[in-house]
Amino acid sequence: MSPDRAITFDPAENSPMDCQFLLSQLVVPRPIAMVSTRSPEGIANIAPMSYYLPITGDPMLIGITMGLREDGDLKHTYENAMASGDFVINVTTETFGDKIETVATEGPADSDEFEMTGWTPVPATKVSAPAIGEALARLECEVRQVVDLGTTGVPFGEVHLVVAEVVWAAYDEAICNEQGRIDPLRLGAIGRLGLRSFLRTVPEGTYFLPRIPWADFVAGDGDGT
Repeated sequence: MSPDRAITFDPAENSPMDCQFLLSQLVVPRPIAMVSTRSPEGIANIAPMSYYLPITGDPMLIGITMGLREDGDLKHTYENAMASGDFVINVTTETFGDKIETVATEGPADSDEFEMTGWTPVPATKVSAPAIGEALARLECEVRQVVDLGTTGVPFGEVHLVVAEVVWAAYDEAICNEQGRIDPLRLGAIGRLGLRSFLRTVPEGTYFLPRIPWADFVAGDGDGT
């Protein structure tokens, strides 16, 4: 970065919304967890969440930050997950591509996103939350820990880092290659960029690099051949 072209940003001089927007535009692309839950009243909810990451394989943990709604209330997904102790992550692929912003709309608690989208609720295998029948892959999760972070009561400030254990996974054989491994192009995941921009997984946008053994570097053969 050339110093004469650098645009500086001091978090202390900007609003929580501006700070989060900058993070959202620079920490990209992000995977989108299409999270399905069920309220204590039996109402199904779906919400896309892109502040989402894998943590470890033993136990199989993932983390999702769930913040506040724009009106300052807790997100329905968070309330439902805390009440039931579980949720389902449906991997966001082209199947969901044109409805991501539909389910991101902050509607009333009694709205059913399955009805809004036309997606099919199906029973999960090990958790009480419904899964999305059209999903090519899903992770069924049980809440293990919640870490409260950020400035309490401030939208774009207060968040709850929900650490959950994946207790069941299922995926369509159509996304696997001839060796039985998941093919990223067949999965076709959609990622989140800044604002309302998204990124498709397409052949011209992907490339492969070999993992070069350290011994090759020591031997001066840095290209791995």
